[in-house]
Amino acid sequence: MHKTILVLSIFILVVACGQKNNSAKKNTKNYSTIKDSLTAQIDKINRNGKIVGFSVAMVDSTGILYNEGFGFADSTTQKQYSTQTIQPIASISKTLIGLSLFKAQEMGKLNLDEPINKYLPFKVSNPNFPETPISIRQLAIHTSSITDSDSFWESDYILIEKDHKKGTGIPEYFNKPKTKISLADFLKNLLTEKGDLNNGESYSSNKPSAKFDYSNVGSNLCALVIESATGIPYQTFTTKYILEPLQMTSSSWNSKNIESKNRSTLYATNSQIMADYTTIGFPASGLITSSADLGKFLSELIKGYSRKGSLLSKESYDELFKKQLTKSQLPEGVDANSGIFMDYSKKGLGYNGYDPGLMAYMYFNPESLVGKIVLINTDTDFDEDVRPTLDEIYNVLGEYELKFK
Repeated sequence: MHKTILVLSIFILVVACGQKNNSAKKNTKNYSTIKDSLTAQIDKINRNGKIVGFSVAMVDSTGILYNEGFGFADSTTQKQYSTQTIQPIASISKTLIGLSLFKAQEMGKLNLDEPINKYLPFKVSNPNFPETPISIRQLAIHTSSITDSDSFWESDYILIEKDHKKGTGIPEYFNKPKTKISLADFLKNLLTEKGDLNNGESYSSNKPSAKFDYSNVGSNLCALVIESATGIPYQTFTTKYILEPLQMTSSSWNSKNIESKNRSTLYATNSQIMADYTTIGFPASGLITSSADLGKFLSELIKGYSRKGSLLSKESYDELFKKQLTKSQLPEGVDANSGIFMDYSKKGLGYNGYDPGLMAYMYFNPESLVGKIVLINTDTDFDEDVRPTLDEIYNVLGEYELKFK
């Protein structure tokens, strides 16, 4: 009797395992079908040739759901753009400033509502409102009254090479190769009364906290506050507390620190190379990464939004994503909002970035908790079809959002 029961139990177990394995195979097959279908749709867009190369990723709290590269990282050599191809991501870099602020606050090194002059090595104040202090939070939500003057734009971009091939795209605001000054010196020259780059346009006529005014200079100053408060260089701080814990091994603030063979060439148009450049204000725009690595970061943001993140406390993540702007601070007719270096837009919650030769989207849907990334190596200013192509790719990802769930 006992033997019969034992044999019957084993039989039931084997059948159950078989059904489970068959179910797993079926799910895997369906998942592969979905990915193949998505790849086919994006590849069709790629064939119009408007964007030289790009990669896309879809993620959730468990990690990457889909990640593929399309087109070329270098059209001359026909090197494919892959999930491991690296390129700058422009203003998406600012999202690391947000996480770093809260990490420094958790360490007891600063408080977001304290004045920035408590930490900076030089004094910063709006000359139109000299008695009104500027807070760290105001820098982080772009209400500091610090603006991006022409002096900033004309000084930030620096060519890496002196000589270039004929036909290379070189915007007129790119500077010749020179010794790169420190971020602190750059900001001091822009923002202090006797600074060499202070042309009187570094501050707005709005009182601090009165109005939203997007500022790269203010963002870079926020990174300098972190550096000054913690005593740790910003590059080192973000590497230690963000990139390394998330195993973002293909990400860096300096291309010399990562595999140059994976670096994408940037393009002014689909037939014109953009000159290679760097920026002095790197915290606001200078992170170099791949869609695979950025997917790890976005997955962490989704977990943080769900109060399950590993980099910050639940309370810090709550504050990171909390809508910070009042209606009076927003421009008239604007129905968006902002967390701490975290934008609420029609694309979702996250950030986008543009710099010469590239554009990038990184957002997640707060309802489905699925994130989408698109990185392209082609400028959107010189061909009016590039930006719509980028948006078309992003929208296709949106169509597959629930299918992956």
